[in-house]
Amino acid sequence: MKKRKSMKRIEYSVLILILIGMVACENEPVQPKPRGYFRIETPAHEYSKLEVSCPFTFDQNTHSRWIVDKKDSCWGDVYYPSLKATLQLTYKDVGDQLETLLKDSQDLAFRHTVKADGIRETQYTNPLHQTYGMYYRIQGDAASPIQFYLTDSTQHFLRGALYFYSTPNEDSLKPVIQYMEEEIIRLMESAEWKNG
Repeated sequence: MKKRKSMKRIEYSVLILILIGMVACENEPVQPKPRGYFRIETPAHEYSKLEVSCPFTFDQNTHSRWIVDKKDSCWGDVYYPSLKATLQLTYKDVGDQLETLLKDSQDLAFRHTVKADGIRETQYTNPLHQTYGMYYRIQGDAASPIQFYLTDSTQHFLRGALYFYSTPNEDSLKPVIQYMEEEIIRLMESAEWKNG
């Protein structure tokens, strides 16, 4: 008897839910939702010369900040607050270590092959400013999508690596990566050594 009463209660409950569902739903046509993409605002490409007491200078975006590393005054970050991006720069005197510096830079770039879909290397030369180097575009969800180095082969060596304060996802970061590619190319093209 108890079993029957409990079954009836369940049946009534289900029936009530069905009736509520039928009354609550109106017959409106189904509207597909448009694709949504978040918009990333990139700052304007406006530049001024970086003025620091280091043996190099380059055009720095006025919407970024130079943050000096506490260990070495010629190591630092070009920080883009609106993009949550940092271009880490390290400077070294070449001395007799050019081969080691070149190998280390290549090794650091190729460490990202674990997460990379591919790495594109582009050689860079600017005899006017005596800057020669390599630009690495690391495709895929790597922690650092762009790395580079510049040198005059005798005295100066400058290495850079781009990082974001977010999970590496190349698809969602694509507009920012494209923007930063332009910034890094401008840096490389405008870089000059201060001799003396």
